[in-house]
Amino acid sequence: MTTFILLILAGVCAGIYFWSKKQSEPVNRYRHSKTILPSHHPVDVLVDTVLEVKEMKSMSSHPTPDCVIVLYLMASDGAVYSGYELLQALLSAGLRYGKQHIFHRHHHKDGRGEILFHCASATTPGTFDLTKIGAFSCKGLSLFFSAASISEPLAAFDCLLETIDQLVEDLGGKVLDDQRVLLTKERMVKYRQQIRAYETGKTTADMFA
Repeated sequence: MTTFILLILAGVCAGIYFWSKKQSEPVNRYRHSKTILPSHHPVDVLVDTVLEVKEMKSMSSHPTPDCVIVLYLMASDGAVYSGYELLQALLSAGLRYGKQHIFHRHHHKDGRGEILFHCASATTPGTFDLTKIGAFSCKGLSLFFSAASISEPLAAFDCLLETIDQLVEDLGGKVLDDQRVLLTKERMVKYRQQIRAYETGKTTADMFA
């Protein structure tokens, strides 16, 4: 799990570099989609990193390819999430500050039990500095988990949706799926199908292990 989180955060850092390098290029690789994020946004690389993790896991000794779920909460155009208002919203949603200097949602809101999912900043370096939270700001949040790292992925997904709904209520913004387009009910159904397929594959693999 630690490697998974570190790769996510490394992706955010790399994204800032490539984004700044490509700002002058007129090509938008999302011009045919309904995405609301610019080309080479740091979040793009973060997602690419997650997909690389999925590929590595599928080629590892683990018999079942992993299922990585990623959602984004992005502030409205021109706005940011900042300071103590952001911190209060994260804590109120049951997220707790922890390893890798990001927030985690445990089974219990008080920070006890299994970690269900993680919450990173969508602004480099992806981490939060609580000692300087008053001056902190970010354009969005990334909430994610690896199905292979938790006991009940569907329950974790439901909890993630409830959490992001509360964050929208407290902070505002737009919820995007892993393709960086507005999240729809149809996409949520597909997420559930992905998770169920993973669980079915894992159960089958365990039977023949």
